[in-house]
Amino acid sequence: MSVQIRNATEANLPAIIDIYNDQILHGTATFHTEPQTLEECVLWLKSVQAEHYPCIVAEVVEPEANDAPGRKRTVGWCNLSHYNMRQAYDGSAELSLYIHKDFRGKGIGEKLLKRIVEDAREQEGRFHTIIASVTTENAPTVHFWQKQGFELRGTLYQVGRKFGQWLDVSYFQIIV
Repeated sequence: MSVQIRNATEANLPAIIDIYNDQILHGTATFHTEPQTLEECVLWLKSVQAEHYPCIVAEVVEPEANDAPGRKRTVGWCNLSHYNMRQAYDGSAELSLYIHKDFRGKGIGEKLLKRIVEDAREQEGRFHTIIASVTTENAPTVHFWQKQGFELRGTLYQVGRKFGQWLDVSYFQIIV
């Protein structure tokens, strides 16, 4: 499977919403509890881009019948954003990374993460550290961050409630 990583555009927003809303409704990777709308997603992307935070997507080419050229499909996305709005945190960024449920475990998350860290390093001096927050009940995701060189820095217990249960959140960090 060929995967292309590139900057996100508004054309990617329907796929981004689909991926994100699936996690809102069925997962614990986000603590949003209500599905997001296209209008909200447009404002989010404009805000990320206006502040020059990287936001990238992963696309795969889906084969067509009779050897016709396939169509591109957005199957994942990743972005950096404010870790905290107070000025002293300006060198710190929070990372979000989401993969479509049918494409998890295929190395796409690793490709997106590698590219977003490269993008952060290219903005010399802007980013000092990247932080990812993960619910501890999500063992595969915890393992993913550790495998990628992120170090566990701490866990907050029972800080979010979703699907009728209190969830712990661990913070993983990498210095760029």
